[in-house]
Amino acid sequence: MPNNNTTLTILSTTIRQDDQGRYCLNDCHKASGGEPNKAPSEWVKNKQTKALADELGASGNSPTPLNVLNDGKNNGTYASEEMVLAYAMWISPKFHAECLRSLLAMMKGQMPSVSPKPKRIRNPAFDTAFARCMNVVALLPNVDENQKVLMAARGTHTLTGINPLEVMGYAALPAATEDNYQTPTQLGKPFGLPPRRVNQILVDAGLQVHTPGSSTGSDWSMTDKGLAYGKMFDTSRRGGKGSQQQLKWKPSVAEFLRPFSQTPA
Repeated sequence: MPNNNTTLTILSTTIRQDDQGRYCLNDCHKASGGEPNKAPSEWVKNKQTKALADELGASGNSPTPLNVLNDGKNNGTYASEEMVLAYAMWISPKFHAECLRSLLAMMKGQMPSVSPKPKRIRNPAFDTAFARCMNVVALLPNVDENQKVLMAARGTHTLTGINPLEVMGYAALPAATEDNYQTPTQLGKPFGLPPRRVNQILVDAGLQVHTPGSSTGSDWSMTDKGLAYGKMFDTSRRGGKGSQQQLKWKPSVAEFLRPFSQTPA
């Protein structure tokens, strides 16, 4: 049933009119999504736009097709129905079709059909997301507390875009040092061995293998034999959102290094 509608509405946006009945292209631009390169000020620069305005103006069947209004209240570029449709076509075929439907509905005194707006996806609060992630990682076996916190923080960042550790001022977490686990640099220092040499000795001893990984993984992995001596730790990168895995060793690994010592006995 007709609703005697006389207002042009495009995609739920009411299009203002000036005192000559021209429609505000700025409102049309807003209804289309508001891309900067599709603003009315860009469209009126086109030769085709000027030629169309001149042709419509010469017919004398309507007021000046284009009018820029600066009255401090309804500022904007106002245009005739023909120019509105031309502008809509310039924006996109889809928006042109929406304008056609809206104009036809208005002419028939009907309310225009409006496509339902997509529901906005809301991210969960970061503290809620972090708590849920902690509940999940708590179920994982063989993961130390430091790793659990870092894994939950990464999950929270994926879900919400916020790293709770950074929010709380923890730009980095120190790697755990249970049982005095040491890095190759620390292990080799008493024997005068550089970390590269230490890693090779551990490879030759069958404790680890070289496995170049991702930017967040370790370049080394323990063999079955190495499981008795080493442990993989997960430490946050300083100033970063990710974490870095690091393989450390028990002091007892020194027995494999001592024969290669470069320091006096």
